[in-house]
Amino acid sequence: MSEISNKNIIEIGKNIISIEIDALKKLEQSVDENFIRAVEMINSCKGKVIVTGTGKSGLIGRKISATMSCCNIPSIYLNAYECENGDLGVVRENDLLITISNSGETGVLKHLVVPSCKTLGCKVIALTGNLQSWLAKESDIAIYIGVEKEACYLNINASASTTTTLAMGDALALTAMELRGTTREKTYFLHQGGAWGKALKEEFNK
Repeated sequence: MSEISNKNIIEIGKNIISIEIDALKKLEQSVDENFIRAVEMINSCKGKVIVTGTGKSGLIGRKISATMSCCNIPSIYLNAYECENGDLGVVRENDLLITISNSGETGVLKHLVVPSCKTLGCKVIALTGNLQSWLAKESDIAIYIGVEKEACYLNINASASTTTTLAMGDALALTAMELRGTTREKTYFLHQGGAWGKALKEEFNK
C-alpha cells in the first residue's frame, strides 16, 4: 500500500463524491419525454414490473425493484443469468421488463432475456449508457444513464454509473407512485415493521 497522507485520503474521498455529484447533475437531462413515457408505461402495466441485469447492474436492479414494491408497484428482480435455467417461467405477457446495462450489449440480455420476454409480449424499458447499443434499439424506451467517467481512479469499477442508475430508478418509481396517489395509509400497509411502520402506526392511532 502506497504512503498517502490523511489529507490526501480526504481529498480522494471528496473527489469521488464530487464525480458522482456531477454525474447526477448531468442525469437530469435524461428526465425528458422518454422519462414521461416510461412512467406512463409503469403505471399502465397490468402485470408486474420485472427488473433485470447482471453484475453491479443486477445489484442496483434488485434495489430498484424493491423500491417499486414499496411504492405499491408490483415488482420482482430477475437474475438474468438464471433465465438460462428456467427462471423465465416467472414472466407473463402483461409484464413490463426494465433492463439495466451500461454497455447495452450484455450477452445474456441480448441473446436470451430480452428476445424471450418480447416473444411473450412484454414491453421493454432500457436503462443504458449507450443509446446506440443493441439494447437501446430493441427496447420500447431507452433512458440514458451513462457517465463521462467512473469515480474509480482506474475508470473501471462501476461507481458513478451505478449511482446514476439507482437515481433514475428512484425517479421512475417515486414519480409513478406520486401519480398513482399512493396514500400514507397504503404505505403503512406496505411498511408495517421497522421504524417507519412504528411511526405510521402511532400516526394513525392518535
